[in-house]
This record gives sequence, C-alpha cells and structure tokens, in this order.
Amino acid sequence: MNYRVVWYGGESTQLHFEKQIFKDEWRTMATSTLQYSFPTGVKELLLEMEDYYHHGLVLEEEYRQSLI
Repeated sequence: MNYRVVWYGGESTQLHFEKQIFKDEWRTMATSTLQYSFPTGVKELLLEMEDYYHHGLVLEEEYRQSLI
C-alpha cells in the first residue's frame, strides 16, 4: 500500500493521512489539526508532515493488528 500526508492549502490547518486504494484514488484515513500555529516555513511544514506520516503508519499497524 502507498500512503501520503497532504495539506490541501488555503485556510486549512489540517493534515490528511491518506491511503492509495486505486491508481488515482486516495482515501483519508485520519486527519490532524495543527494545534498551536501553522508552520511559517516550508521546512517546518515538512517536519510536521513527516511526523504525522509516521504517526499514521503506527495507526495503520495498530489497526491491522486488531484484525488478527
């Protein structure tokens, strides 16, 4: 499976952890609101997105384990 974290821009302060279900189709598996303030730079936003990506992978693994 392929996963990604996206921010849809504009006034949104949410990051979306998404799973690819078909070639051009993604499904949001979880969302997170940036709590304190929106990052002011690209590097800070990238760090937030990387952290949330790893958190999303942990959630996916916990979900898979709950199915066993």
